[in-house]
Amino acid sequence: MAATGTVTAVDDDGTPSPEPATDPGAGTAPPRARRRSPLVAVAAAGVGGVLAVVAAVVGPAALRTAAEQPAPATSSVAPTTPAPGATPAPTSPESDREAVAARLRALPGVAAVEALGTAGESARVTLVGPLPTPEEAQRTADDASAIVAAVPGGGAWSLRVEGTGGAGGTFAVAHGPGADTDRGVDPATGEPRPELLGADAVADAVRLVAHDPVRRVFLSPGSASVDVGTADDLVGVAALVRAEGRGLTSLGVEGSGVGTYDGDGLTVPDDALLTLLADVAAEPGVTQVVHEAARDTFQQDPLLTVITSGDAAVVARTLDGAAYPGPVLAYQVHGSTDGGASATRSGFVAGAAAPTTGTRPAGACAPGDLTLGALGFDAAAGRRFLTVTARNDGTAECVLAGAPAVRFVADDGSETDVLLEPDDDGLAPITLAPGATAWAALSWRGGSTADDPPLVTTLLVAPHPGDPESVVGLAGIPGVGDGLDLLGGGTATIGSWTPARELAS
Repeated sequence: MAATGTVTAVDDDGTPSPEPATDPGAGTAPPRARRRSPLVAVAAAGVGGVLAVVAAVVGPAALRTAAEQPAPATSSVAPTTPAPGATPAPTSPESDREAVAARLRALPGVAAVEALGTAGESARVTLVGPLPTPEEAQRTADDASAIVAAVPGGGAWSLRVEGTGGAGGTFAVAHGPGADTDRGVDPATGEPRPELLGADAVADAVRLVAHDPVRRVFLSPGSASVDVGTADDLVGVAALVRAEGRGLTSLGVEGSGVGTYDGDGLTVPDDALLTLLADVAAEPGVTQVVHEAARDTFQQDPLLTVITSGDAAVVARTLDGAAYPGPVLAYQVHGSTDGGASATRSGFVAGAAAPTTGTRPAGACAPGDLTLGALGFDAAAGRRFLTVTARNDGTAECVLAGAPAVRFVADDGSETDVLLEPDDDGLAPITLAPGATAWAALSWRGGSTADDPPLVTTLLVAPHPGDPESVVGLAGIPGVGDGLDLLGGGTATIGSWTPARELAS
């Protein structure tokens, strides 16, 4: 039996709403109809999984025409449903939407169609379940896209295909000019990010949700994300995505704070990283394990953030000792101390040093021959800058390489836990003549001092990691005031040692 369609006028929130009552004897003109978004709903029976296609079917001009029609003078309520047997005028917006809905409904396996009448996500086509084969689903999506694209005045439409697999996993694929706006810009190049959808996105999504561990798939021109059932499913599902020849922007565990995010969409996270996420998530007290492949703030290098209800130091020790063969990965653990106070611990997974903090070079400056200090505090655009200095007080040339190791001590005598990362890939070692000075740039984003947190008043600086530290007091440096607003749990960057004359230029 063929499905029947209805046309219902609805308010912008999607619910029918009558016009305010008008007293016919008051001598006032009938009120203009309230602005509405017409809805066409065509339903048919279906069981099992469903597949939906969402698309724009009319242009903004048609919507304005429909919205501005006055209510009939003989009624104080605008009609919401055509009279039985009535046919919309051939050129009316209702007729246009119904015609498109009928064409979409005629596609293979379609059970219902909603035409919402706005550019963007404006029509939804639901297919009967179980889901069609991947190839059939892709053909239906392609045909629906062609129908919607051919509607005059359709504007920047987008087509959305949704479905539910036999095991309950869902997918959504959005494409069309209206969906292309989510691609965004690559912060490293300033260019638009590459288009991620490809020609067979719907078929790929149908194949993925056929696997029980896959709980959700979303694909669009600028996003490719998958959620799995448990952390133990991450590695296996990553292999499924690779088999489809796709990349991911995110891969996470449904309903939890475990996953990797902000990927490039062209590659899939490697198994070593996913195994690390699963292992850390299994630690007692851990509630979130979030890997940011590219942070949206400086520094943009990857960061692993862990939140635990227990002792932050315990989780930090686990990360320090992890058997992780991947690239250098900084971490921050937010939790408590063994006494129950809030605490943050920072470091690098597997104890790997930052790229600019390698081993001491041949001919390295002896710590006793160097005078370490700080100068040149400055601030701009929310960031703070301080220069760490090293002067060769020895009688012979010596070598500095990489960046200094720096720790931070607050005015209450406690060490402030700060994630210190390199801001360059490591410059060539420099030779420091007797009496010459080298500089390294320290930078951080200023923290809030509204609650009078402890401020950093002292640096502990080692010219190379593992060297003895020198105490560098900050009192008296212009601009430092009561101390640096480099707060616990914050991040900072340190540059490589550079001859002072080059840094000054």
